Amino acid sequence: MEKFWKSISAVEAKEIIKQKSHDGDFCILDVRTEKEFLSGAIDGAINLDFYASDFSQKLNKLDKNKIYLIYCRSGNRSKSVLMMMKQLGFGYVYELDSGFIAY
Repeated sequence: MEKFWKSISAVEAKEIIKQKSHDGDFCILDVRTEKEFLSGAIDGAINLDFYASDFSQKLNKLDKNKIYLIYCRSGNRSKSVLMMMKQLGFGYVYELDSGFIAY
Protein backbone atom coordinates (compact mmCIF):
# COMPACT_ATOMS: atom_id res chain seq x y z
CA MET A 1 0.00 0.00 0.00
CA GLU A 2 1.29 3.44 -0.92
CA LYS A 3 1.77 5.82 2.01
CA PHE A 4 -0.68 8.67 2.54
CA TRP A 5 -1.42 11.59 4.87
CA LYS A 6 -4.65 13.25 3.84
CA SER A 7 -7.69 15.16 5.01
CA ILE A 8 -11.06 13.56 4.25
CA SER A 9 -14.69 14.58 4.59
CA ALA A 10 -17.09 13.24 7.21
CA VAL A 11 -18.82 11.18 4.49
CA GLU A 12 -15.48 9.61 3.48
CA ALA A 13 -14.58 9.02 7.14
CA LYS A 14 -17.86 7.17 7.80
CA GLU A 15 -17.24 4.96 4.75
CA ILE A 16 -13.66 4.17 5.84
CA ILE A 17 -14.83 3.35 9.37
CA LYS A 18 -17.52 1.06 7.93
CA GLN A 19 -14.95 -0.73 5.72
CA LYS A 20 -12.16 -1.00 8.29
CA SER A 21 -13.91 -1.24 11.67
CA HIS A 22 -12.97 -4.93 12.06
CA ASP A 23 -9.41 -4.50 10.79
CA GLY A 24 -6.88 -4.87 13.60
CA ASP A 25 -4.54 -2.50 11.76
CA PHE A 26 -7.07 0.36 11.81
CA CYS A 27 -7.20 2.84 14.69
CA ILE A 28 -9.40 5.89 15.32
CA LEU A 29 -7.53 8.52 17.31
CA ASP A 30 -9.40 11.34 19.06
CA VAL A 31 -6.96 14.14 19.94
CA ARG A 32 -9.43 16.25 21.94
CA THR A 33 -9.28 16.71 25.70
CA GLU A 34 -10.64 13.98 27.97
CA LYS A 35 -13.62 16.20 28.83
CA GLU A 36 -14.45 16.64 25.13
CA PHE A 37 -13.97 12.90 24.53
CA LEU A 38 -16.29 11.94 27.40
CA SER A 39 -19.01 14.23 26.03
CA GLY A 40 -19.21 12.11 22.86
CA ALA A 41 -16.82 10.41 20.46
CA ILE A 42 -16.70 8.21 17.36
CA ASP A 43 -17.32 4.57 18.36
CA GLY A 44 -14.07 2.73 19.01
CA ALA A 45 -11.92 5.86 19.21
CA ILE A 46 -8.91 6.07 21.52
CA ASN A 47 -8.36 9.40 23.29
CA LEU A 48 -4.91 11.02 23.20
CA ASP A 49 -5.11 14.61 24.49
CA PHE A 50 -3.28 17.00 22.15
CA TYR A 51 -2.75 19.44 25.04
CA ALA A 52 -1.16 16.86 27.38
CA SER A 53 2.51 17.53 28.16
CA ASP A 54 3.47 14.00 27.05
CA PHE A 55 1.36 13.99 23.85
CA SER A 56 4.33 13.80 21.44
CA GLN A 57 5.94 10.95 23.38
CA LYS A 58 2.68 8.96 23.49
CA LEU A 59 2.04 9.60 19.81
CA ASN A 60 5.56 8.46 18.90
CA LYS A 61 5.02 5.14 20.76
CA LEU A 62 2.06 4.15 18.55
CA ASP A 63 2.51 1.55 15.80
CA LYS A 64 3.60 3.53 12.75
CA ASN A 65 2.41 0.83 10.34
CA LYS A 66 -1.26 0.95 11.34
CA ILE A 67 -3.87 2.97 9.46
CA TYR A 68 -5.10 5.92 11.53
CA LEU A 69 -8.14 8.13 11.33
CA ILE A 70 -7.50 11.18 13.50
CA TYR A 71 -9.91 13.90 14.54
CA CYS A 72 -10.51 16.73 17.01
CA ARG A 73 -13.43 19.10 17.51
CA SER A 74 -13.10 21.30 14.42
CA GLY A 75 -10.03 20.09 12.54
CA ASN A 76 -7.36 22.50 13.82
CA ARG A 77 -5.58 20.16 16.25
CA SER A 78 -5.94 17.14 13.98
CA LYS A 79 -4.34 19.02 11.07
CA SER A 80 -1.33 19.73 13.32
CA VAL A 81 -1.25 16.08 14.41
CA LEU A 82 -1.40 14.95 10.77
CA MET A 83 1.84 16.85 10.08
CA MET A 84 3.42 15.56 13.31
CA MET A 85 2.57 11.97 12.36
CA LYS A 86 4.08 12.42 8.91
CA GLN A 87 7.30 13.78 10.45
CA LEU A 88 7.41 10.92 13.00
CA GLY A 89 7.25 8.33 10.21
CA PHE A 90 3.62 7.20 10.30
CA GLY A 91 2.68 5.97 6.85
CA TYR A 92 -1.11 5.84 6.69
CA VAL A 93 -3.10 8.69 8.20
CA TYR A 94 -6.54 10.09 7.41
CA GLU A 95 -7.52 13.35 9.09
CA LEU A 96 -11.20 14.20 9.53
CA ASP A 97 -11.57 17.62 7.94
CA SER A 98 -13.74 19.93 10.09
CA GLY A 99 -13.54 17.43 12.96
CA PHE A 100 -16.18 15.86 15.16
CA ILE A 101 -18.51 18.80 14.47
CA ALA A 102 -18.75 17.71 10.82
CA TYR A 103 -19.04 14.04 11.72
